[in-house]
Amino acid sequence: MTKPSDRVLKCVDKGLSRLGGTVKHVVYWYIENEYGLKREEIPEKPEEFVKGLEKMYGPGARVIELNILKEFSEEFGVACESLVEAVKSVEKLEDKPD
Repeated sequence: MTKPSDRVLKCVDKGLSRLGGTVKHVVYWYIENEYGLKREEIPEKPEEFVKGLEKMYGPGARVIELNILKEFSEEFGVACESLVEAVKSVEKLEDKPD
């Protein structure tokens, strides 16, 4: 069974990849070098990831976030206004007993 954090990272990867593979790698490099946030830590610290996107892209970060949220909607069936909200929603879904 796939861990929730792996599924979250899959959504982030796919959302960033919509802008091209190079963009995805540059974003991960920047976030790690400027914020010390490794890709694997994004599910635990989505706020830091969003801050990094905003610093990098200014208002354009919202477009990237919306791409990622679209992936969350497809993967988890959740509709959220922000990446932070989406990650928290997924945590709640995953914590529910079957």
